[in-house]
Amino acid sequence: MPASLPIDPALARLHAAQRLATALLLAAACVYAVARAYESLHPAVGYLRAFCEAAMVGGLADWFAVTALFRHPLSIPLPHTAIIPTNQARIGETLGRFVEHNFLSQAAVSAKLAQADLATGLARWLADPQRAGAAVDGVMRFLPRVLDAVGDEPIRAFLRQRLTQGLQRIEMAPLAAALLETLTAGNRHQELVDAGIAQARRLLSESEPAIRARVRDKTAWLLRKVGVDEAIADRLIRAAEEALAEAAADPAHAWRQRFTELVGEYVARLRTSQETARRAEALKQALLDHPALSATIASLWDELRARIREDAAREDSSIRADLRSALVQLGDALLDDRAVRDAINDGLRSALSDLVESQRHHVAALIAHTVQHWDTGTLTARIERAIGRDLQYVRINGTLIGGLVGLAIHAVSNALGS
Repeated sequence: MPASLPIDPALARLHAAQRLATALLLAAACVYAVARAYESLHPAVGYLRAFCEAAMVGGLADWFAVTALFRHPLSIPLPHTAIIPTNQARIGETLGRFVEHNFLSQAAVSAKLAQADLATGLARWLADPQRAGAAVDGVMRFLPRVLDAVGDEPIRAFLRQRLTQGLQRIEMAPLAAALLETLTAGNRHQELVDAGIAQARRLLSESEPAIRARVRDKTAWLLRKVGVDEAIADRLIRAAEEALAEAAADPAHAWRQRFTELVGEYVARLRTSQETARRAEALKQALLDHPALSATIASLWDELRARIREDAAREDSSIRADLRSALVQLGDALLDDRAVRDAINDGLRSALSDLVESQRHHVAALIAHTVQHWDTGTLTARIERAIGRDLQYVRINGTLIGGLVGLAIHAVSNALGS
Protein backbone atom coordinates (compact mmCIF):
# COMPACT_ATOMS: atom_id res chain seq x y z
CA MET A 1 0.00 0.00 0.00
CA PRO A 2 1.65 3.28 -1.05
CA ALA A 3 2.42 5.77 1.68
CA SER A 4 0.13 8.81 1.77
CA LEU A 5 1.61 12.13 0.73
CA PRO A 6 2.09 14.73 3.48
CA ILE A 7 -0.71 17.29 3.71
CA ASP A 8 0.19 20.97 3.51
CA PRO A 9 -1.62 22.60 6.49
CA ALA A 10 -1.88 25.98 4.75
CA LEU A 11 -3.36 24.39 1.64
CA ALA A 12 -5.81 22.38 3.74
CA ARG A 13 -7.01 25.54 5.50
CA LEU A 14 -7.40 27.30 2.15
CA HIS A 15 -9.55 24.49 0.73
CA ALA A 16 -11.70 24.43 3.88
CA ALA A 17 -12.35 28.17 3.61
CA GLN A 18 -13.16 27.79 -0.11
CA ARG A 19 -15.69 25.05 0.62
CA LEU A 20 -17.32 27.15 3.34
CA ALA A 21 -17.63 30.24 1.11
CA THR A 22 -19.01 28.19 -1.79
CA ALA A 23 -21.43 26.32 0.47
CA LEU A 24 -22.77 29.61 1.87
CA LEU A 25 -23.29 30.96 -1.67
CA LEU A 26 -25.11 27.77 -2.75
CA ALA A 27 -27.23 27.86 0.39
CA ALA A 28 -28.27 31.44 -0.40
CA ALA A 29 -29.21 30.40 -3.93
CA CYS A 30 -31.30 27.42 -2.74
CA VAL A 31 -33.12 29.44 -0.09
CA TYR A 32 -33.72 32.20 -2.65
CA ALA A 33 -35.36 29.70 -5.03
CA VAL A 34 -37.65 28.38 -2.29
CA ALA A 35 -38.49 31.86 -1.00
CA ARG A 36 -39.18 33.12 -4.52
CA ALA A 37 -41.66 30.24 -5.07
CA TYR A 38 -43.52 30.79 -1.80
CA GLU A 39 -43.20 34.56 -1.45
CA SER A 40 -46.98 35.06 -1.73
CA LEU A 41 -47.73 32.96 1.35
CA HIS A 42 -46.49 35.51 3.88
CA PRO A 43 -44.82 38.98 3.79
CA ALA A 44 -41.86 37.69 5.85
CA VAL A 45 -40.90 35.36 3.00
CA GLY A 46 -40.24 38.45 0.88
CA TYR A 47 -37.67 39.64 3.37
CA LEU A 48 -35.96 36.24 3.21
CA ARG A 49 -36.00 36.35 -0.56
CA ALA A 50 -34.49 39.86 -0.60
CA PHE A 51 -31.75 38.79 1.82
CA CYS A 52 -30.79 35.73 -0.25
CA GLU A 53 -30.96 37.63 -3.53
CA ALA A 54 -28.55 40.31 -2.29
CA ALA A 55 -26.36 37.66 -0.63
CA MET A 56 -25.95 35.92 -4.00
CA VAL A 57 -25.01 39.18 -5.66
CA GLY A 58 -22.46 40.01 -2.96
CA GLY A 59 -21.05 36.49 -2.87
CA LEU A 60 -20.73 36.23 -6.66
CA ALA A 61 -19.14 39.67 -6.90
CA ASP A 62 -16.55 38.84 -4.28
CA TRP A 63 -15.96 35.39 -5.84
CA PHE A 64 -15.24 37.14 -9.12
CA ALA A 65 -12.91 39.65 -7.45
CA VAL A 66 -10.96 37.02 -5.49
CA THR A 67 -10.70 34.66 -8.44
CA ALA A 68 -9.58 37.49 -10.76
CA LEU A 69 -6.50 37.98 -8.62
CA PHE A 70 -5.14 34.53 -9.46
CA ARG A 71 -6.79 33.42 -12.73
CA HIS A 72 -9.45 34.18 -15.34
CA PRO A 73 -12.91 33.52 -13.83
CA LEU A 74 -14.51 30.59 -15.66
CA SER A 75 -11.42 30.66 -17.95
CA ILE A 76 -12.82 33.71 -19.72
CA PRO A 77 -9.94 36.14 -20.48
CA LEU A 78 -11.75 39.26 -19.35
CA PRO A 79 -9.71 42.48 -19.01
CA HIS A 80 -8.05 43.07 -15.62
CA THR A 81 -8.35 39.46 -14.52
CA ALA A 82 -5.56 36.97 -13.67
CA ILE A 83 -3.91 40.04 -12.14
CA ILE A 84 -1.01 38.28 -10.39
CA PRO A 85 0.13 36.10 -13.32
CA THR A 86 -0.26 38.98 -15.77
CA ASN A 87 1.71 41.43 -13.64
CA GLN A 88 4.39 39.03 -12.36
CA ALA A 89 7.31 41.21 -13.46
CA ARG A 90 5.81 44.37 -11.96
CA ILE A 91 5.01 42.54 -8.72
CA GLY A 92 8.65 41.42 -8.44
CA GLU A 93 9.96 44.96 -9.01
CA THR A 94 7.42 46.47 -6.59
CA LEU A 95 8.18 43.89 -3.92
CA GLY A 96 11.93 44.48 -4.31
CA ARG A 97 11.52 48.27 -4.02
CA PHE A 98 9.21 47.84 -1.03
CA VAL A 99 11.78 45.74 0.83
CA GLU A 100 14.61 48.08 -0.20
CA HIS A 101 12.93 51.29 0.94
CA ASN A 102 11.01 50.04 3.99
CA PHE A 103 13.11 47.25 5.49
CA LEU A 104 16.64 47.94 4.24
CA SER A 105 16.71 51.72 4.45
CA GLN A 106 19.58 53.12 6.48
CA ALA A 107 17.19 54.67 9.01
CA ALA A 108 15.34 51.37 9.56
CA VAL A 109 18.52 49.32 9.79
CA SER A 110 20.24 51.81 12.11
CA ALA A 111 17.21 51.93 14.40
CA LYS A 112 17.10 48.15 14.60
CA LEU A 113 20.85 47.81 15.17
CA ALA A 114 20.74 50.48 17.88
CA GLN A 115 18.55 48.15 19.94
CA ALA A 116 20.93 45.20 19.58
CA ASP A 117 23.81 44.65 22.00
CA LEU A 118 25.86 42.57 19.59
CA ALA A 119 29.09 42.70 21.59
CA THR A 120 27.49 41.37 24.79
CA GLY A 121 25.91 38.50 22.89
CA LEU A 122 29.25 37.69 21.31
CA ALA A 123 31.03 37.93 24.66
CA ARG A 124 28.57 35.59 26.37
CA TRP A 125 28.85 33.14 23.51
CA LEU A 126 32.65 33.15 23.71
CA ALA A 127 32.70 32.94 27.51
CA ASP A 128 30.65 29.72 27.47
CA PRO A 129 33.26 26.89 27.53
CA GLN A 130 30.90 24.46 25.78
CA ARG A 131 30.16 26.81 22.89
CA ALA A 132 33.78 27.88 22.60
CA GLY A 133 34.83 24.23 22.68
CA ALA A 134 32.33 23.31 19.97
CA ALA A 135 33.57 26.17 17.77
CA VAL A 136 37.19 25.13 18.25
CA ASP A 137 36.36 21.48 17.54
CA GLY A 138 34.83 22.56 14.25
CA VAL A 139 37.93 24.57 13.39
CA MET A 140 40.21 21.65 14.26
CA ARG A 141 38.18 19.25 12.10
CA PHE A 142 38.33 21.69 9.22
CA LEU A 143 42.00 22.64 9.60
CA PRO A 144 43.57 19.42 8.18
CA ARG A 145 41.29 19.69 5.14
CA VAL A 146 42.53 23.19 4.50
CA LEU A 147 46.14 22.02 4.78
CA ASP A 148 45.46 19.16 2.37
CA ALA A 149 43.59 21.36 -0.08
CA VAL A 150 46.33 23.99 -0.32
CA GLY A 151 49.24 23.02 -2.54
CA ASP A 152 52.72 23.11 -1.03
CA GLU A 153 54.50 24.96 -3.80
CA PRO A 154 52.03 27.88 -3.99
CA ILE A 155 52.42 28.39 -0.24
CA ARG A 156 56.21 28.21 -0.45
CA ALA A 157 56.21 30.67 -3.33
CA PHE A 158 53.87 32.98 -1.43
CA LEU A 159 56.06 32.91 1.69
CA ARG A 160 59.23 33.43 -0.34
CA GLN A 161 57.70 36.36 -2.18
CA ARG A 162 56.26 38.03 0.91
CA LEU A 163 59.36 37.57 3.05
CA THR A 164 61.65 38.72 0.26
CA GLN A 165 59.52 41.77 -0.49
CA GLY A 166 59.34 42.60 3.19
CA LEU A 167 63.10 42.34 3.64
CA GLN A 168 63.72 44.31 0.46
CA ARG A 169 61.80 47.24 1.91
CA ILE A 170 63.87 47.24 5.10
CA GLU A 171 66.95 49.50 5.17
CA MET A 172 69.49 47.44 7.06
CA ALA A 173 71.79 50.24 8.29
CA PRO A 174 69.13 52.24 10.21
CA LEU A 175 67.61 49.01 11.51
CA ALA A 176 70.95 47.69 12.74
CA ALA A 177 71.75 51.05 14.32
CA ALA A 178 68.41 51.12 16.14
CA LEU A 179 68.89 47.54 17.37
CA LEU A 180 72.39 48.27 18.65
CA GLU A 181 71.25 51.46 20.36
CA THR A 182 68.44 49.56 22.02
CA LEU A 183 70.91 46.87 23.07
CA THR A 184 73.37 49.34 24.61
CA ALA A 185 70.71 51.52 26.27
CA GLY A 186 70.97 51.13 30.03
CA ASN A 187 74.16 49.08 29.59
CA ARG A 188 72.10 46.01 28.73
CA HIS A 189 74.79 44.84 26.32
CA GLN A 190 77.01 43.95 29.30
CA GLU A 191 75.02 40.75 29.65
CA LEU A 192 76.23 39.78 26.19
CA VAL A 193 79.77 40.73 27.18
CA ASP A 194 79.48 38.48 30.25
CA ALA A 195 78.26 35.64 28.08
CA GLY A 196 81.10 36.24 25.61
CA ILE A 197 83.74 36.23 28.37
CA ALA A 198 82.27 33.02 29.81
CA GLN A 199 82.43 31.39 26.39
CA ALA A 200 86.03 32.61 25.94
CA ARG A 201 87.08 31.12 29.30
CA ARG A 202 85.46 27.82 28.43
CA LEU A 203 87.10 27.83 24.99
CA LEU A 204 90.47 28.61 26.58
CA SER A 205 90.09 25.66 28.94
CA GLU A 206 89.09 23.33 26.13
CA SER A 207 91.95 24.58 23.91
CA GLU A 208 94.71 24.27 26.52
CA PRO A 209 96.16 21.03 25.03
CA ALA A 210 96.23 22.62 21.58
CA ILE A 211 97.96 25.75 22.94
CA ARG A 212 100.62 23.70 24.68
CA ALA A 213 101.20 21.68 21.52
CA ARG A 214 101.56 24.84 19.44
CA VAL A 215 104.05 26.37 21.93
CA ARG A 216 106.03 23.16 21.91
CA ASP A 217 106.17 23.17 18.11
CA LYS A 218 107.42 26.77 18.08
CA THR A 219 110.10 26.19 20.76
CA ALA A 220 113.61 25.05 19.86
CA TRP A 221 114.39 21.43 20.67
CA LEU A 222 117.08 22.37 23.16
CA LEU A 223 114.68 24.57 25.11
CA ARG A 224 112.10 21.81 25.06
CA LYS A 225 114.65 19.54 26.76
CA VAL A 226 114.84 21.85 29.76
CA GLY A 227 111.03 22.41 29.89
CA VAL A 228 110.98 26.01 28.70
CA ASP A 229 107.97 25.30 26.43
CA GLU A 230 105.86 24.15 29.39
CA ALA A 231 106.77 27.25 31.36
CA ILE A 232 105.89 29.53 28.43
CA ALA A 233 102.58 27.73 27.85
CA ASP A 234 101.72 27.92 31.57
CA ARG A 235 102.37 31.65 31.64
CA LEU A 236 100.38 32.29 28.46
CA ILE A 237 97.38 30.30 29.62
CA ARG A 238 97.52 31.76 33.14
CA ALA A 239 97.80 35.31 31.78
CA ALA A 240 94.80 34.79 29.51
CA GLU A 241 92.79 33.27 32.37
CA GLU A 242 93.65 36.16 34.69
CA ALA A 243 92.76 38.75 32.04
CA LEU A 244 89.40 37.12 31.33
CA ALA A 245 88.69 36.76 35.04
CA GLU A 246 89.43 40.45 35.63
CA ALA A 247 87.17 41.47 32.76
CA ALA A 248 84.40 39.23 34.10
CA ALA A 249 84.65 40.62 37.65
CA ASP A 250 85.07 44.33 36.86
CA PRO A 251 82.03 46.12 35.29
CA ALA A 252 84.28 49.10 34.52
CA HIS A 253 87.05 47.04 32.93
CA ALA A 254 88.87 48.70 30.04
CA TRP A 255 87.88 45.91 27.67
CA ARG A 256 84.20 46.49 28.44
CA GLN A 257 84.56 50.23 27.96
CA ARG A 258 86.37 49.71 24.69
CA PHE A 259 83.65 47.35 23.48
CA THR A 260 81.01 49.97 24.29
CA GLU A 261 83.04 52.58 22.41
CA LEU A 262 83.36 50.30 19.39
CA VAL A 263 79.61 49.68 19.34
CA GLY A 264 78.95 53.42 19.53
CA GLU A 265 81.39 54.10 16.72
CA TYR A 266 79.76 51.43 14.55
CA VAL A 267 76.30 52.86 15.24
CA ALA A 268 77.56 56.27 14.15
CA ARG A 269 78.94 54.78 10.93
CA LEU A 270 75.64 53.02 10.29
CA ARG A 271 73.87 56.35 10.69
CA THR A 272 76.22 58.49 8.63
CA SER A 273 78.47 56.39 6.38
CA GLN A 274 77.19 55.63 2.91
CA GLU A 275 79.83 52.92 2.52
CA THR A 276 78.71 51.14 5.69
CA ALA A 277 75.08 51.37 4.58
CA ARG A 278 76.02 49.98 1.17
CA ARG A 279 77.81 47.03 2.78
CA ALA A 280 74.79 46.34 4.98
CA GLU A 281 72.49 46.35 1.93
CA ALA A 282 74.89 44.09 0.05
CA LEU A 283 74.87 41.65 2.96
CA LYS A 284 71.08 41.70 2.99
CA GLN A 285 70.89 41.09 -0.75
CA ALA A 286 73.37 38.23 -0.51
CA LEU A 287 71.13 36.68 2.12
CA LEU A 288 68.04 37.08 -0.04
CA ASP A 289 69.78 35.60 -3.08
CA HIS A 290 71.19 32.63 -1.24
CA PRO A 291 69.48 29.30 -2.10
CA ALA A 292 69.54 28.37 1.56
CA LEU A 293 66.87 30.99 2.24
CA SER A 294 64.36 29.28 -0.07
CA ALA A 295 65.22 25.91 1.43
CA THR A 296 64.75 27.30 4.94
CA ILE A 297 61.35 28.78 4.08
CA ALA A 298 60.23 25.49 2.50
CA SER A 299 61.37 23.50 5.52
CA LEU A 300 59.61 25.91 7.88
CA TRP A 301 56.30 25.47 6.03
CA ASP A 302 56.66 21.69 5.86
CA GLU A 303 57.46 21.46 9.55
CA LEU A 304 54.66 23.81 10.52
CA ARG A 305 52.10 21.89 8.46
CA ALA A 306 53.22 18.54 9.86
CA ARG A 307 53.06 19.79 13.43
CA ILE A 308 49.61 21.33 12.96
CA ARG A 309 48.27 18.13 11.41
CA GLU A 310 49.81 15.97 14.12
CA ASP A 311 48.52 18.18 16.91
CA ALA A 312 45.02 18.39 15.43
CA ALA A 313 44.77 14.58 15.40
CA ARG A 314 45.53 14.26 19.10
CA GLU A 315 42.84 14.13 21.77
CA ASP A 316 44.93 16.38 24.01
CA SER A 317 45.66 18.84 21.20
CA SER A 318 47.52 21.84 22.53
CA ILE A 319 46.21 24.03 19.71
CA ARG A 320 42.63 23.06 20.57
CA ALA A 321 43.17 23.71 24.28
CA ASP A 322 44.90 27.03 23.66
CA LEU A 323 42.22 28.23 21.25
CA ARG A 324 39.40 27.25 23.61
CA SER A 325 41.12 28.94 26.54
CA ALA A 326 41.81 32.04 24.47
CA LEU A 327 38.17 32.30 23.35
CA VAL A 328 36.84 31.89 26.91
CA GLN A 329 39.32 34.45 28.24
CA LEU A 330 38.39 36.85 25.46
CA GLY A 331 34.69 36.44 26.27
CA ASP A 332 35.28 37.01 30.00
CA ALA A 333 37.40 40.07 29.27
CA LEU A 334 34.70 41.54 27.01
CA LEU A 335 32.02 40.94 29.64
CA ASP A 336 34.14 42.81 32.19
CA ASP A 337 34.88 45.79 29.95
CA ARG A 338 31.85 47.85 29.03
CA ALA A 339 33.88 50.44 27.15
CA VAL A 340 35.32 47.83 24.80
CA ARG A 341 31.86 46.35 24.21
CA ASP A 342 30.51 49.79 23.38
CA ALA A 343 33.36 50.34 20.93
CA ILE A 344 32.73 46.94 19.32
CA ASN A 345 29.00 47.66 19.10
CA ASP A 346 29.67 51.01 17.43
CA GLY A 347 32.02 49.39 14.95
CA LEU A 348 29.67 46.50 14.17
CA ARG A 349 26.66 48.77 13.80
CA SER A 350 28.53 51.09 11.48
CA ALA A 351 29.92 48.20 9.42
CA LEU A 352 26.58 46.39 9.16
CA SER A 353 24.72 49.59 8.34
CA ASP A 354 27.22 50.43 5.60
CA LEU A 355 27.05 46.86 4.29
CA VAL A 356 23.25 46.90 4.08
CA GLU A 357 23.28 50.37 2.53
CA SER A 358 25.74 49.26 -0.15
CA GLN A 359 23.90 46.01 -0.89
CA ARG A 360 20.22 46.86 -0.44
CA HIS A 361 19.74 47.70 -4.11
CA HIS A 362 21.28 44.34 -5.02
CA VAL A 363 18.90 42.60 -2.57
CA ALA A 364 15.95 44.35 -4.20
CA ALA A 365 17.20 43.32 -7.63
CA LEU A 366 17.59 39.74 -6.42
CA ILE A 367 14.00 39.69 -5.11
CA ALA A 368 12.68 41.14 -8.35
CA HIS A 369 14.71 38.71 -10.47
CA THR A 370 13.62 35.72 -8.36
CA VAL A 371 9.92 36.61 -8.51
CA GLN A 372 10.07 37.39 -12.23
CA HIS A 373 11.64 34.05 -13.03
CA TRP A 374 9.33 31.93 -10.92
CA ASP A 375 7.00 29.68 -12.82
CA THR A 376 3.68 31.52 -13.11
CA GLY A 377 1.80 28.60 -11.60
CA THR A 378 4.27 28.41 -8.74
CA LEU A 379 3.98 32.13 -8.00
CA THR A 380 0.18 32.03 -8.07
CA ALA A 381 0.04 28.92 -5.89
CA ARG A 382 2.44 30.38 -3.31
CA ILE A 383 0.58 33.67 -3.00
CA GLU A 384 -2.80 31.95 -2.91
CA ARG A 385 -1.57 29.54 -0.24
CA ALA A 386 -0.29 32.48 1.83
CA ILE A 387 -3.31 34.84 1.65
CA GLY A 388 -6.05 32.83 -0.10
CA ARG A 389 -7.73 31.71 3.15
CA ASP A 390 -8.28 35.33 4.21
CA LEU A 391 -9.60 36.14 0.75
CA GLN A 392 -12.18 33.34 1.06
CA TYR A 393 -13.45 35.06 4.19
CA VAL A 394 -13.87 38.15 2.06
CA ARG A 395 -16.27 36.04 -0.02
CA ILE A 396 -18.08 34.90 3.11
CA ASN A 397 -18.34 38.45 4.46
CA GLY A 398 -19.49 39.68 1.06
CA THR A 399 -22.29 37.10 1.02
CA LEU A 400 -23.50 37.95 4.53
CA ILE A 401 -23.12 41.73 4.26
CA GLY A 402 -24.71 41.74 0.80
CA GLY A 403 -27.68 39.87 2.22
CA LEU A 404 -28.03 42.34 5.07
CA VAL A 405 -27.84 45.29 2.67
CA GLY A 406 -30.51 43.69 0.43
CA LEU A 407 -32.68 43.07 3.48
CA ALA A 408 -32.34 46.71 4.53
CA ILE A 409 -33.20 47.96 1.03
CA HIS A 410 -36.26 45.70 0.89
CA ALA A 411 -37.41 46.92 4.30
CA VAL A 412 -36.99 50.58 3.32
CA SER A 413 -38.79 49.98 0.02
CA ASN A 414 -41.76 48.39 1.80
CA ALA A 415 -41.86 51.19 4.34
CA LEU A 416 -41.89 53.87 1.64
CA GLY A 417 -44.50 51.96 -0.42
CA SER A 418 -46.90 51.71 2.47
